[in-house]
Amino acid sequence: MQTTETIHCAICDADDTRVVFRKRAASGADYTVVQCRHCGLVYVNPRLSQETILGTYRDPSYFQRRSDQFTGYSDYTADRELHELFFREQLAKLEQRVPKGRILDIGCAFGYLLHEARQRGWKPEGIELSGRAVAYARDELKLKIHSAPLRENQFPAATFNAVIMNDVIEHYGHPAQEVREVYRILAPGGAYLLHTPNFASWWRLLMRRQWVHLKPEEHLYYFAPATISRLLRHYGFEVVYARSCGKVTNFNYIIGVLKKYSPAVAAIAQHTVGKLPWATTPFHFRGGGMEILAIKR
Repeated sequence: MQTTETIHCAICDADDTRVVFRKRAASGADYTVVQCRHCGLVYVNPRLSQETILGTYRDPSYFQRRSDQFTGYSDYTADRELHELFFREQLAKLEQRVPKGRILDIGCAFGYLLHEARQRGWKPEGIELSGRAVAYARDELKLKIHSAPLRENQFPAATFNAVIMNDVIEHYGHPAQEVREVYRILAPGGAYLLHTPNFASWWRLLMRRQWVHLKPEEHLYYFAPATISRLLRHYGFEVVYARSCGKVTNFNYIIGVLKKYSPAVAAIAQHTVGKLPWATTPFHFRGGGMEILAIKR
């Protein structure tokens, strides 16, 4: 049985909001997305309970969803090459800021970023809740993966030189507590690199309720550069930048996403664009995400 909970703002703890969207999810449930009148944070309220949502992430099919399922990924492993290209770019950015040392990838999925990091000279560890993904990362890639949520691992203070969260912070029920924990486990001068949907992006302004990242059953928070920066600074981070950022993709990947929103259009695209030789050629695409780099001082 799915249960819900009502919350206050995760940044300023106010309980004074305006309604931004009301959206019916694929499950048939109705959700309300609100914006705090004090600090501007956008979030789902009321929302599914944390116990319900954690069950979604632990579902073995989370990384290989049917086209009628809006949570999770269509086929994470099939898109490994695209993920790895993006991860290499992220690691290169970190290496410009901090020396290679211990790195923690929170929500590491099958461990592709950590595998690349190890090859570049980092000492990688990951956190992942999906048992299927954990088994692959441990058994096939021989990585050190923790299967409990971040705060339950109780890492010693100042353990890591870098922490990465790719498309994770928007899922947390209590993002402020997670940011505070990241600050604690980072060594002084350590880097915190995040990627998350950008509520201030022009894609969101254009698509409104049809924005691809508007998934209230799992995306609980919708940050903008101003709100994520405010949260990070509150817990002691120096924000180097918070800006729009694309990902490496290809036309077949975009068609796969389109299937969830307009199957008829996706079918036409699959039989036309999808058959062209360059349909699998990687390119950068800004689809409404942002990247944030912060340093522990």
